[in-house]
Amino acid sequence: MIATWRLPTLHELGCALLFNALALLASWGLYTWLALANLSLVFLSAVLACAVLASRFAALISALLGFLTFNFFFTVPTFSLIVAEREQLLTLCFFLLIALVVGNVASESRRRLSALSAARLAEEQERLRSALLASVSHDLRTPLSSIIGAASSLRALDAQLSDSDRRALLDSVLGESERLDRYIQNLLDMTRLGHGELKIERDWISLDDLIATVRRRLAGALQGLTLELRFAPGNLPLLYVHPALIEQALVNVLENAARFSPPGGVIEILAFTDDAATSLTIAMTDQGPGIEPERREKVFDMFYTGGDRSPHGSGLGLAICKGMVGAHGGQVRAEANPEGQGTRIVITLPLYSPTREARDE
Repeated sequence: MIATWRLPTLHELGCALLFNALALLASWGLYTWLALANLSLVFLSAVLACAVLASRFAALISALLGFLTFNFFFTVPTFSLIVAEREQLLTLCFFLLIALVVGNVASESRRRLSALSAARLAEEQERLRSALLASVSHDLRTPLSSIIGAASSLRALDAQLSDSDRRALLDSVLGESERLDRYIQNLLDMTRLGHGELKIERDWISLDDLIATVRRRLAGALQGLTLELRFAPGNLPLLYVHPALIEQALVNVLENAARFSPPGGVIEILAFTDDAATSLTIAMTDQGPGIEPERREKVFDMFYTGGDRSPHGSGLGLAICKGMVGAHGGQVRAEANPEGQGTRIVITLPLYSPTREARDE
């Protein structure tokens, strides 16, 4: 039922006119093939389309237009609103009744479906908000607790500490501060990705420079591990990317590999181009516990930490890596270590010709 009477909007009126015109054309083509009662189903479809795509009011307008159009063009005498046969009058009346009921039911179903989708979206947003708060409460408090503890020890026990003890505490403060900075950066990056505010400001940079910067940033996390580069420095083509974003993507993957690597483990970085030199592949392999095949896609979801495989990690690192690589037109996937236990994260980035890019600019 219509709660209040009002003028139809242009969208509602347009939908009603359009779908009834289409119904008229279809019925005109089927006039010699179908009985009159069956032709009414064509106009009923127009009412249903208006209810689903516009509103209940549009369905009402469509039902009234369909009633008049059906009467004027297809009942005897044609091109008149007079109905000479009782059976055709009953057909018209039943059509109008059914059209009003169908339009009302379809519109109400559309409204309830929209409300259900909105409720599910709100539920998903609340789930992500709860996960984010849990991440902040754990992953940010852990390094903060270490920093506070080390700083308190330096202040309270300064006279009793040896130089090596002071260096160890300062190294702890520095390492935990860097870890805290990476967590905050990941949270900020995920917020920018979620709101579509991540701007790609491309520049030419070599993979060698990116890897060197990543190694410096992760010097503490890589202690006790061996990093092997399986590519010839200087022999790979330049990347036309946003350097800071791809650097952060590599940091997230390498830090993840370091977190799951056993003491004294080896992390391998392999890089190569395809035969046509249209893409560059970077594969980082660790010797950790590995990822089950059914979970290799889930590790790129937000807040997915792979169960209890690690006491640290917000579940944002690989999700951000996927978003940043995808923003450059690239892809990222997880594979098993082809040489034994562990995981290989494979990043593929498109290559561009410096000559062509300079010409386009």
